Amino acid sequence: MNVGRREAPSTSADGRGLLVVGGQSDAGQEIRRLAASTGIATQGIESAELTEAIWSRSGLVLVDAGCAEAVRSAALSRRPGVLLAATRPPGPEVWSAAVAIGVEQVLELPAEQPRLLDRLTEVANGPGPLGILVAVAGGCGGAGASTLAVALALSAAKSGQQPVLIGADPWDGGIDVTLGAEDVPGPRWPDLAGVSGRLSSEAILDGLPSAHGVRFLSSARARPSTVPAPALSAVVTAARRTGGPVVVDLPRGGAESGRWLGGLVDLGVVVCPATVSGALATRALVTESGWTAPSFRIVVRNGVGGRDIDRAALAAAVGIPVILALREDSHLSRQRRRGEPPQPRRRSNLAKSCAVLWQLAADRAEQAR
Repeated sequence: MNVGRREAPSTSADGRGLLVVGGQSDAGQEIRRLAASTGIATQGIESAELTEAIWSRSGLVLVDAGCAEAVRSAALSRRPGVLLAATRPPGPEVWSAAVAIGVEQVLELPAEQPRLLDRLTEVANGPGPLGILVAVAGGCGGAGASTLAVALALSAAKSGQQPVLIGADPWDGGIDVTLGAEDVPGPRWPDLAGVSGRLSSEAILDGLPSAHGVRFLSSARARPSTVPAPALSAVVTAARRTGGPVVVDLPRGGAESGRWLGGLVDLGVVVCPATVSGALATRALVTESGWTAPSFRIVVRNGVGGRDIDRAALAAAVGIPVILALREDSHLSRQRRRGEPPQPRRRSNLAKSCAVLWQLAADRAEQAR
């Protein structure tokens, strides 16, 4: 099974058409001019003319920031390949609308015209490979989400893929520690916090540190800070375009980031202890982030604080299904004590769980094509 590559989903016959929402604005006119230079068939409409059929049939959609709230109010279905263009730094209301719409990138023009032109050229040349995107979140503190995220990345690397692991929680002590790579030199989130728009895939593959076959981006213990939404968007998008699988370890307090990623993931995993308190904390997180089935599943972690709720009751309490249970593993505990990464043994419960999750993510990615 190949969990690393799939063709970028296309919603038009050839995946190369461009829809500009707000096409008569100054930004819209400039976008159409750039598109013409790449040979993309372009349609420009105003938000009032937007329908579900028009929204879904183009390979790429570019929404003018002035139309963002109107597009949000239209409550259209989520789809890949949606960008937002702004002629001034986008404020919180624009980012909120972008998250609700499911925007992949926010581009500030004219400064980011080269990035936009790169994307238009890419679409004109046909869709490229996208890496499968899996997001992992802990339903409560100490649930083991970071351990599962690292194990997923390591299992993908063992299968011959080129995974990218992104730790988006600035207060988790660093995903590099869980990976056993805290001494590996290279950029951490504070070094990339100012990026936005489009990053090249080469910048991800060549610029990020690597350990055990996994490219990673971690928080910095000496400089913890919230990961800005534009930076996370740019890094995740570029990482997916490397063609390898991407695993994001989400922060519990990152509601905006969680909602945005929730609309893009092939699979979202919420790790929850099999306890009443764990279920209540997880329900609060899932509700705040707007996560629903079928994109999201619960992974139950048994043996944490005593088991006092069964899988059916846990799923009913949280509102999303349980897919599997992780048992406490003495081998894994010894690895943690020695500061080693959670390498799944071939026949272990963790290895089997990673295989199940990657298969589900691959199946959902195939269905979305």
